[in-house]
Amino acid sequence: MSRVGPGGSLNAFFFILIGVISQRLARPTVDIVEAQSKYGFWGWNLWRQPIGFIVFLISSLAECERLPFDLPEAEEELVAGYQTEYSGIKFGLFYVASYLNLLVSSLFVTVLYFGGWNLSIPYIPITGLFDITKRSQVFRTIMGIFITLSKTYLFLFISIATRWTLPRLRMDQLLNLGWKFLLPISLDMFPMLTQFLNSGQQTIRAARYIGQGFMITLSHANRLPVTIQYPYEKLITSDRFRGRIHFEFDKCIACEVCVRVCPIDLPVVDWKLETDIRKKRLLNYSIDFGICIFCGNCVEYCPTNCLSMTEEYELSTYDRHELNYNQISLGRLPVSIIDDYTIRTISSNSPQIKNA
Repeated sequence: MSRVGPGGSLNAFFFILIGVISQRLARPTVDIVEAQSKYGFWGWNLWRQPIGFIVFLISSLAECERLPFDLPEAEEELVAGYQTEYSGIKFGLFYVASYLNLLVSSLFVTVLYFGGWNLSIPYIPITGLFDITKRSQVFRTIMGIFITLSKTYLFLFISIATRWTLPRLRMDQLLNLGWKFLLPISLDMFPMLTQFLNSGQQTIRAARYIGQGFMITLSHANRLPVTIQYPYEKLITSDRFRGRIHFEFDKCIACEVCVRVCPIDLPVVDWKLETDIRKKRLLNYSIDFGICIFCGNCVEYCPTNCLSMTEEYELSTYDRHELNYNQISLGRLPVSIIDDYTIRTISSNSPQIKNA
């Protein structure tokens, strides 16, 4: 590890490491990995801290003395440096230590940012993918090691590939990068992380409330209107539908609400006050369907539900005065529901019964 230049990158390396651990409240690496496995690869810390991941990756390359940060001992310096004094196994140990350092850094990246040993396919566990029961801990362990090494070797390949694509940096350039860029960015990751988490929680909470409102709205969007009492279901009627009003004399209390809500004051209510019981007694009730606009206000606002719409429409007569229905004509139901072709019986397996 370099003791000459990349001190800033070393500090940035550890500050980013602390940032990831503090996000999980200083829990062990097992909990850090498990926290990333809930939503597959969408739950990786890579998406939570993309800037921190980039800083961590650059700092790890600098600490492993890989190009473009191989300042302590470069291959171009054939006659300088401490490696010129060694040969054989001692010379090879320097390379072994360098690649072990690179391997450990890649393991850090895998565990902290890329889900560790989890398969990272959303909602598909390893045992479910290979049809193996969860009791097979040996298989899970082997697959976890294989997945971890696969992700680690990917970053090893990236680190080695940069060796042939990037030029070397001078010592002053490395110092500027470490102390003026990587270290300040890593220090800013703490307030950025706190603000990001707070904003994310508020966004999720707001999205949950909006989603709940939409779900309530959508749940009522497909509900059938209450038209005919179960087990009958109203079919779609003609565009010329004008439902005749049915009147139940026994339910009427002569409140005259239907008269007040009618746009043309059409219903005629004759009543008499019974002084001994202090109640109104209905004498006559009539509606002239030659004038009625069939707005349905009288049916909707009737407090006792003595008025209801029927399936009879296109009333016809030779004399318009015959369209003036009294309580007797209004109380006479139209064609039987069973005989009406606009109504059918709901079957027991109808999906609309389940929705109800």
